[in-house]
Amino acid sequence: MKFSDVLRMCVRNLTKRKIRTSLTVLGVIIGTCAIVVMISLGYGMNEAMDKMIGEWADLTLIEVYNFGGRNPDGTEVPDLTDDIIAGFKDLPNVVAATPFMTSLWIGGQIAIYSEELAISSGSFIGVYMDELEAFGYTLLEGRWKTASDPSGTVIVGQQFGSSAYDFVYDEYLWPQWPDDYDEFGNPTVKMVDPMTTELRIIPLTMDTSGGWWNADYSVIGSETAPNKEYDRELNVIGMIEGSWRDWYTMEGVFVDIEFLNEYIKAYNELNPDMQFREFDGTYDNVRIRVDDMNNVQKVEEEIQKMGYQTYSMTQARDRMREQIQLIQLLLSALAGVSLFVAALNIMNTMITAVVERTREIGIMKVLGCDISKILMLFLGEAALIGFLGGVLGIGLSYLSSFLLNTFLMDVIMQAMYGGGMLAEGVSISQIPLWLPLFGLLFATAVGVVSGFYPAYRGTRISALSAIAHE
Repeated sequence: MKFSDVLRMCVRNLTKRKIRTSLTVLGVIIGTCAIVVMISLGYGMNEAMDKMIGEWADLTLIEVYNFGGRNPDGTEVPDLTDDIIAGFKDLPNVVAATPFMTSLWIGGQIAIYSEELAISSGSFIGVYMDELEAFGYTLLEGRWKTASDPSGTVIVGQQFGSSAYDFVYDEYLWPQWPDDYDEFGNPTVKMVDPMTTELRIIPLTMDTSGGWWNADYSVIGSETAPNKEYDRELNVIGMIEGSWRDWYTMEGVFVDIEFLNEYIKAYNELNPDMQFREFDGTYDNVRIRVDDMNNVQKVEEEIQKMGYQTYSMTQARDRMREQIQLIQLLLSALAGVSLFVAALNIMNTMITAVVERTREIGIMKVLGCDISKILMLFLGEAALIGFLGGVLGIGLSYLSSFLLNTFLMDVIMQAMYGGGMLAEGVSISQIPLWLPLFGLLFATAVGVVSGFYPAYRGTRISALSAIAHE
């Protein structure tokens, strides 16, 4: 008996009992569809989560801290110095590393001003300027700093200059709501455009006699000002595209650490009662960028071995993934129950088929048919039921996935995450290329396994008793 003969007999025997076969295949369809859809929901939720966290923060970013030279458990940790940062850069998968030294508020301790207006909001960030481009920032205007640029060369955030203080008329200027704001509440106009306006910088003296930190702007342009030697031109060469996941890109001023420290010292000289920490060669915070978010944990582990504390959004991402995996496991278990029921149904169908065709089995044995062919016949029918159910189940899973993404995505995400993970261009159900093949093979394997016992039972029937069977 050829394989083609066995296949024809399988198809003929299944089509003889259309209703029973259809109901058995239906169970496999439902089970296969359930498992594929449950797995696809896990993929969709993971992508939605990655997109959501990616909008909060850079998933390739690691922050390194030194809590006063000691870990929380009391062990000593080397200071974060330029040499230590250079060691971080030598680690595999590290793209860039720089300290983030934040100090001196613009409009508070420092004035950045034009002829009549001073920018009233922002903060200096001391960094390695040559590392900024490698951190993935995008320039809206201008260029990156080069070695030939003079001291006082800075790159500003996108919203820098949106608000200003008119120190001539003692009046603060802001964009007008809602005309000068976009749909996300970001200003669309600038009181001072740092890219086209000649700007200068000067440290301010502070008056706290009234209980407030009041900056003295009268020093601007004064020939007798005690800080006149620090009144110099500020060279703004670029503007970074802003993102609220990194506030510094909105109103920050990126500057060389040496230049920032010069103005910290100048401010401290003018304000002995309100001192800022001057740079002593050590840092409290270092940022590291890794080439791929999947390598972040490995780099973090290397840094933690050195004794430093680290933080990255991948930690939050991993915790959320664990929750998603637990949900997916529970959903897949429920789907597995339906496929298990389908397997029992296949077994029941095949046992019934063996009983009904006992006489046929006896005739085949008397005619000399090999036992393996009889076994293949019944296993083939069971496999065909699983295969057909798998094909149709996969088709149904694609339809279900489409319906979920089109009509039920908002409802599901609102119920599970309060809508927090909704993001444009993300599908709640995603079927990767390997999943249909896996579903088809799994459904076919279920059919074969379910049909093995009935098929084996059929081969054990005595030929004489089978022929005598009514």
